[in-house]
Amino acid sequence: MNKLLVYLGVIGGALLFFSCYNNNKDITKPTADGLGVISFRDDVVPIVTSGACGCHINGKVSNAVPFAIVDTIYYGTIQSRSAVFDKMARGGEHPGEGGIYFTPAQAELIKTWVAQGAKDNYVPPPITGPVTYTINIVPIYKQVCKGSACHGGLGPNLDYAKMVSDKDILSKMMASSGATGHPGGPLGLDATTTSTFLAWIAQGQPL
Repeated sequence: MNKLLVYLGVIGGALLFFSCYNNNKDITKPTADGLGVISFRDDVVPIVTSGACGCHINGKVSNAVPFAIVDTIYYGTIQSRSAVFDKMARGGEHPGEGGIYFTPAQAELIKTWVAQGAKDNYVPPPITGPVTYTINIVPIYKQVCKGSACHGGLGPNLDYAKMVSDKDILSKMMASSGATGHPGGPLGLDATTTSTFLAWIAQGQPL
């Protein structure tokens, strides 16, 4: 009986591994608009919320940064990893385990999107109310900044005191949507993230 359980466990683990990491055929070829401008939400997001990135969906693997839970897509989390996607599109390895890769068409689209500034085509409504670290910033930090290859993993943990002391760094990052200012290299940050951080900084970074 014990040998049977071990055997079933190995088979189950193998099925999980391959279901996560070898579904590139499930991803359709993306297209840009007639002007050659890549749409983050229409072109890039479908790539990383499809089969090959399934471990990032619905908590399928506990240590994978979530890109979507049920019907909620974490656009900021996805966009903040533009540098990782660009590296992978140029032949770099996936930060986690597994043989993740983009098709040639997807790789070209990712590289073009990053070259165009890794921008999000969504314009959020203006922020008019109070913004606090506890209520507004911490959830963004957990979704967008934390991960095995990011803060809390290869990068340092950030807390309230650190963010207050790094006000100038944050201001530069958010003003450029992550293109400049980030000590770990360029990022792509969505408009909701940047506008929330900038409003928090403008309000004196309240706790």
